[in-house]
Amino acid sequence: AKDFSNPDIWAGGEYVSAYTALEEKVIAKAKAIGADYTIVRAGTLKGGGPGLPSDQDGRSFPRAKDSLAEAIYKTGPAGRNWRAVFDTSTQGVEIVPGDKVKIPVAGWFSIKGAISFDVEPGDSSRLGVAGAMVQSLSQAKAANTDFAVATAEGRDPPSPEAWTKLFSIL
Repeated sequence: AKDFSNPDIWAGGEYVSAYTALEEKVIAKAKAIGADYTIVRAGTLKGGGPGLPSDQDGRSFPRAKDSLAEAIYKTGPAGRNWRAVFDTSTQGVEIVPGDKVKIPVAGWFSIKGAISFDVEPGDSSRLGVAGAMVQSLSQAKAANTDFAVATAEGRDPPSPEAWTKLFSIL
């Protein structure tokens, strides 16, 4: 998928065991000093945040001033601006306890997901992951836990109330 579609794809491969060991070390160190920890996992990072205000489809993106600049949309291969199209309808977030996000099988489904502008298994929005990391600092349920951030349909990022509801499953 990486070679034929979206160059931002990363599947983990041999690095998964190293990341697992690093997570265990972070948890042990936090416990040793009495600190809380939160481990936030992302799938394939897609999008770039809503950038500057836009009126695509007669809508404007809320909180555009708090996200990435419009320049993020101008990078990548000509004619294939994954970030801009992906971000128009995938501002929603799903919090999944642990590391249980459904990942697509290799082959055609990986390629389909890599080039899709829709919510696909294993995808994480850059803006959604950043929002979850910031929100986890003020959510009591996020202390001493780990979770994955998946992408969900939505034209708007989660509200503060929605974040509280999302974290309530932890």
